[in-house]
Amino acid sequence: MNKVLRNCWVLKEDLTFEKRDLYVENGKFVDFVEGEEEDLKGAFVLPGLVNTHAHAAMSLFRGIAEDVELYEWLSAYIFPREATLTADDVYIGSLVSFMEMIKNGITTFVDMYFFQDAVEQAAKDLGIRGVITRGLADVDGKGDQKLKECEDFINTHAKDPLIRGGVGPHALYTCSNEYFKEAVQLARSTNSLLTYHLLESPLEREDYKKRTGMESVDFLDSIGAFNESTIVAHGTHLNEKELEVFAKRGVTLSYNPISNAKLGNGVAPIPLAFTKNVNVTLGTDSAASNNSLNLFDEMKFGALIQRATKENATIMRMEEIFAMATKNAAKALPFDVGKIESGMLADLVVVNGESISLSPSKYMKSHLVYSFDTSAIKKVMVNGEWVYDEGFLNVDFHDVMERFEKTVDSIDERL
Repeated sequence: MNKVLRNCWVLKEDLTFEKRDLYVENGKFVDFVEGEEEDLKGAFVLPGLVNTHAHAAMSLFRGIAEDVELYEWLSAYIFPREATLTADDVYIGSLVSFMEMIKNGITTFVDMYFFQDAVEQAAKDLGIRGVITRGLADVDGKGDQKLKECEDFINTHAKDPLIRGGVGPHALYTCSNEYFKEAVQLARSTNSLLTYHLLESPLEREDYKKRTGMESVDFLDSIGAFNESTIVAHGTHLNEKELEVFAKRGVTLSYNPISNAKLGNGVAPIPLAFTKNVNVTLGTDSAASNNSLNLFDEMKFGALIQRATKENATIMRMEEIFAMATKNAAKALPFDVGKIESGMLADLVVVNGESISLSPSKYMKSHLVYSFDTSAIKKVMVNGEWVYDEGFLNVDFHDVMERFEKTVDSIDERL
């Protein structure tokens, strides 16, 4: 149904607000249309945020492993539990994460996991938009089957308005070089998003070079793993030369500052990436390594940790970091998201300007990055439809959470 939203303070790209009406037709913003009218009574309206790196089902593991480094976190806590998961587990874990994202103003995600049909069902049941990539690894000997699942999912969703498929080789330490090459070829042959973890931890570069005699970025560039449809997650230990390769190939870097800091993996060189004109976005990673799915937290922490480590209060400006959470993501995604303008997809967030953390309202530009409390979010629209209005409109919150808690207990009993 066409919608007319009256009396909105709409965010512009310079982070100022303009009072105007919004028009929505067939899931997109348009210049004018007649339709069902709603008075937003002077509320602030933001574009939906975009989370470019997540593992949604891992809300099932939130809090299970604290104060450990990455490889222990994976091998001792995560991988053993993942080996027991069913499609039903992945569905409920994904649904809870998507609910958290919507409640926090995230309307589009990029996910990497398995049981993609279950992830898709969770997204569709809630009404959130995203790219679902099949997490790929061949360390267990089932690599070919996973590639086939990935290809089938991509083909099935090639024209889906809400959900698209992509290719997600986990990392060079879980995929052989040949298998990674096959994953890249699949992404290119299907014109799909390619995303993977790279240089996340301090030891990753040394380990790969010891095994292969090559630098990981050199290998990936040689097999065509870098282009405009590639999102590299983390990149915490990229150097200047490698960032120049990213810029030349049009690669998008997903900055995950809270997860990187929590696991002791370091601070990604984002100011340097900016100087090289690399497209940078924001990701939360999983609720197991973060532990929240909140891009407003990522914006604030992501800016402040850079300023602290560089001892420079002028880097990571507000306009830059908000763009990382919104419009920058559209450069790599198959969706026109991240802006409120005619022709873009109608994904938006309605904010109560009378919230304490957003006062005084005359300095709202600052509050968006440095003091935003997501309890101020009152309504969320995806694809022209309301999915949240001070509560979830498409799922029963209490039923979902009861099922979620029972699932977590069941997983623990399987170990």
